[in-house]
Parts: sequence; structure tokens; C-alpha cells
Amino acid sequence: MAVIPPLSMRPTPPTANKLSKQSIRPANLPRRSTLKRSIDDTNLTNVPSSPSKRLRVKFDADVDIVSADEEDDLDPLVVNEQVRRALERHLAYDHESYERIRSLFSIEPGKERALSTKALRYYIQALEANVSRLRRDCGSLVQSVISSEWVGRDDAYVATFVRFLGSVAVAQGGFVNAIVGMLVDLLGPQKTRRIAECKVVRQPKIHKRVLETIKYMTQLIPLASSVLAQRISSKLDFEFRKSKDRMAFVENFMQLIHYTPEITSEILTTILRQLIKLDASIQADLDEEDDDVEDEILQHMTKSQTLAYSQRRHSSNTSSDDASNAESTEDSDSDEEEGMDPAAARKKQLKEDVGEVDKIMDTLFEYYAELTSTTNLELRDNAVEQLIAQFNSLILPTYRSRHPQFLIFHFAQADPARVDRFVTNCISILLDQKHSPMIRHAAAAYFSGFVGRGKNVSPALVHDCLDLLCQQLDEQRLKYEPGCINPDLKKYGDFYAMFQAVMYIFCFRWRDLGTSVLDAEDDDYSDLEDEQQPYALPQAIREVIHSAIYSRLNPLRICSPGIVEQFAKLTHALQLFYVYPKLEENKRVRISTSWRSVADISLSSGSDGDRNWVGENGMLEGYFPYDPYHLPISKHWIEGDYVEWQGVPGEEEEEDSDSDEDDENETEYDMLDDAGDDLESDEV
Repeated sequence: MAVIPPLSMRPTPPTANKLSKQSIRPANLPRRSTLKRSIDDTNLTNVPSSPSKRLRVKFDADVDIVSADEEDDLDPLVVNEQVRRALERHLAYDHESYERIRSLFSIEPGKERALSTKALRYYIQALEANVSRLRRDCGSLVQSVISSEWVGRDDAYVATFVRFLGSVAVAQGGFVNAIVGMLVDLLGPQKTRRIAECKVVRQPKIHKRVLETIKYMTQLIPLASSVLAQRISSKLDFEFRKSKDRMAFVENFMQLIHYTPEITSEILTTILRQLIKLDASIQADLDEEDDDVEDEILQHMTKSQTLAYSQRRHSSNTSSDDASNAESTEDSDSDEEEGMDPAAARKKQLKEDVGEVDKIMDTLFEYYAELTSTTNLELRDNAVEQLIAQFNSLILPTYRSRHPQFLIFHFAQADPARVDRFVTNCISILLDQKHSPMIRHAAAAYFSGFVGRGKNVSPALVHDCLDLLCQQLDEQRLKYEPGCINPDLKKYGDFYAMFQAVMYIFCFRWRDLGTSVLDAEDDDYSDLEDEQQPYALPQAIREVIHSAIYSRLNPLRICSPGIVEQFAKLTHALQLFYVYPKLEENKRVRISTSWRSVADISLSSGSDGDRNWVGENGMLEGYFPYDPYHLPISKHWIEGDYVEWQGVPGEEEEEDSDSDEDDENETEYDMLDDAGDDLESDEV
């Protein structure tokens, strides 16, 4: 009897086995990419609603980039998949797709193969969706996106782009510097953007978009504020080919204060530092030019720039005609510069620089005027304290800065409390031996200039300040005179700085320091005119000045010849002192000049070379900070703040009769211009 094996052990017929394998293993299909397969599978289930409509998007299995002709039907999901795969391949050292995506952002709008704004927005969205993959290895792609054109496109693209910047900065902090640097660069002069499918975007809107983006970035990332402050400082340190390019940055940085108030101090300090640097360089350049160059520059500014600048500052929008006119003017300026000789080019540049100083001063005056006039007492006090701090750190150490100090000159006179605050600040620096001699001498000059020429400094305060100076002067004389052999600026510099300050204050405020009526009840003087009545200076002040003049320290030999001569004329006219014999005697007094080489070495490390406070032949430099302010645009801010030079009693009528044909503005005595010219220095 045959045994039937179990079913499980029965051998499978060859044909059945073959059929089973064929049924289980499908036939080999052409190898396709994942993206291609997903698209095909989708097509099997998603039939177009219209039989006549067919998908126009085509994919290359190797490149995975759509052609520009088919961008209208781009699917954001498809673009996202392309970007994801390109980034993954890039990390696997397959860079072709990555480079093709990067090139999309490198093509200028309007050029061949440039994608539309809508298509680029899809790629920005895809990059944001894959922001975690944008590591350091993808820095070239991120940099291309950051540097691409975005401020000239539509609002939807700008919003997407700004959101992408925030996402990249949060996910990858290493890109913050590049993002902030790009934004700061866009705050300079900008040409009108005209991009297809987008409205025309002009400079005011470009700057507003950038300012709002900076605000968004600094609120999103605290680190961005410190990076922004550094970029602003480095941007203004750059040498601009045209002065008006600098002004565009300055105006936008001032606007930036309202968007990023946390870096207000850094912005103002940076702008003031550059203003001082530019102003000092102008004064140095003017010294190399003819005497009439400054008048020529001011006349040019008054006629051609003041009105135009004021209209532009107070207009909120710029028309297309204005923009085209500005562009044509810039082109004509470039053409003119090409044909200029070096001397004319230097003079033209000097005019532009003076104009920029004037505009920046006007901008700062306007900013601080708003702060100091607010009803918020804390804001007012902070503004004044900030001005004083900037004066101490920036203005005081800088030699030959002529205009920035008028900010503190104007706002410190706003009320008696501010006057006292600034005067006290200068005196404390003058008397503090921890400061260098040059800083103390500078403080004496600014102190005397403020008290002497500040119209809102009360006569009582003028008297108190001169009392204090004379008290310190007498203490210095008693300290130094016993060991003094010859006048020496190096050894007794503080004494000479104080005495020059006393002379300067007296020359401008002598009417507030004494009285021309000896006794109001004395009939002997009641019939005399005011200028004919005897002048009386308080006895204590007069004795201190007399003792200093005839001491061994001999301040009239060391102080600036210009102020010494005016002091001699005035005191003689007022019948206080007759120092002309002393001046003649001083022509034979020799002073040592060998110390200057030592001083130069010790001061060479100081900021801005403040060794220049030393005058010629070992005499004190005749620098008087608040000399007449002539900048036409910003001059109106200090009107009513300034004590003009009124001449010497008894000589005014004589001068008027001799100068009827002169311009009335020339009667003002400019201490800075005339110092050293009235009295020739002798060989020592």
C-alpha cells in the first residue's frame, strides 16, 4: 500500500514554483527618482478637473529645477521638495542642484533667466521651511539670498523675505553679522527700483522698509543690537567719495533712534565723533588755503544750498522728478570733477565738507531741541547729561574742532540749572590733577568761552566764575612764584591757562563785572555819559590780576598775543592797568623752548594730537572755542545765545568812521582768526 506523504512535504512542481515566483516578484521597472515617482503616483489619483488642462511643470531627474517658462504653475510643495533634496545632496558633496538654486538669487531682476517675484517667493518660503539645514556649509546660499534684491519688490515678497531673515538669524546665529551689515548698507543713498510686476519703489520707501526690518530683527534677537551699533560705527568711519553719501547715512541713523532706542547713545556718539573728525579736518585744510576761501565757501552755501536743503529736510516725500533731477545732478558733478585741476577739486571738496558739517549740526540741534523741550523732566535731564558726557569724552580732547561744541553751548544755556551744571563740570576738570595738563587747559578755554560769550549766563554767575578763577590764580601764584626763575609753560601751565581765561572773560563781560558809576549819589559823575564815567572793578579781582601780571611767572609773556593785546587796550581804556611797558619789556624776555620736544613725546599718545594746544615759541595756544558761528543752515539755533565783540571803549567811533564802506559784519572781532596776528612773535 502506497503511503501518501503529508501535504506540506509534497514537492512543488517546477511549473508551479516558477509561476509562484513570478506572481510574487514583479517585473523590473525603470528606476525613477523619489520625486518623479511621487508626482506620477499623484497623477494617477488626482485627475485634472478639465480634460483640456494638463500639468505644465516638468522635472529633470538629475537637476530637479523648473524652467523659467513654466514658473507660473509652480507648486510651493514641489519647490519645497526641490530645495530639501538640493540641500541634502549638497551635504553629500553633490552640489549641482544647490548651485542652481543659489544662482536664482544671484541674477539681477530683468536679466535673462531671472525668475519672477512670485517664483522667488516660493523659494524663500522653501528655504525658511528648511532653515534647520542651512548650516555653515550652506553659507554661500544664505549669503546669496541676503545679498539679493528684495527692497524693490512687492509687499508680499518683502514680508516673506524679512521673516526668512529672522528665521535664519534665530536658527543660525552666525548669519546675524551678514544680515545686519546688509541692512546698514541699504540706509545709504539708494536708486529707484523698477522691477517687472512690482510697483516702483523709491528711496524713502526703501529706507522705511529697512528701518522696520532692523526694528524687527533687534526685537527678535537681542544680539543684533550690539552688532548694529558696531556696524554703524564702522560705516561712518569709511571714507566717502561724496559728502552727500555720508549725510544719507547720518539722517537714517538719526531716524533709527526711533526704531531701536536701546542704542541711542551709541548712534549719537558715533555721529558726533565723525562730525568732530570732519570739522577738525576742515579747520586744518582752511589753514592751508587763502584767507578769503572761508568767506567764499560761506557765500556759496548761503546762495545755493540753504534754501534747497531746508525744503528737502521738511518735505515728507520725494517726487519722481526730484529723483531724476538728483540723478542728473550727480552725473553732471561727476563730469565736472573729471576736468578739474587738483586745486579746484580740493576747494570743491572743502565746500562739500563744510556743507555736511552744517547739515549734521542742524540735524543734531533739531534732535536735542525736541528732547530738551519735552515736559518729561527725566528725558530733559538725560539729554543734557548725555551732551555733557559727550563733551568730556569727545569734544574736550579734540583740538581745532570749531562747531560741535555749540551743541552744549546752546542747550546748556536753556535755564540757570543747566548753566550751573556745565560750568561746574568745566571747573571740576580744570582743578582735577588726575586729568592731563592739555585736558585741563582745554577745560579752561571752554569754560572761559562759555562764560564770556554765553548771552544767557547771568552777570551774577559771570562775577562768581571770575571770583573763583582769581582765587585759584592767586593760590597758583603763591605756590609757583618762589621757585620761578623764568616763565615756563611746561612747569606752570595751569596758572597761564587760568590767567588767559580771566583775560578772555574780562574782554567780553567787563560791563557785567564792574560798574561805571563810582557813587550813584556823587554829583561829580552824574552829568557824564556812561562810557565817560570811571570804571570800577572789584578791588579783590583787580589786586589778583595786578599781582599776577607783575609776578615772576609773567603771564603776559606766555599767553596768546592776540588776547594779551586786546586785554591791554581794554584795561588802558578803562583806566585799570597800563601794561604796555610790560609788553615792551617782555620782548626781551627769553623763554626756554627745549621742553617742547619732551612734551611732544609725552603727548604723542594722546587723542587727536592735543599737543597743538602749545603755541609757537613756547606760548599758550590762542584757541578760543566759541568764536563766531557762520554756518548758514544751522546758525539760527544760536541766535540770541551769543555775546558779540563790542570793541574797546573810545575806539568804536573811530573805527566806525574809518570803515563806512566795509560790511557791517566785519566789525565783529574774531578772536580765533586774529590771535597771533596783532602782535608779531620774536625770536627767542
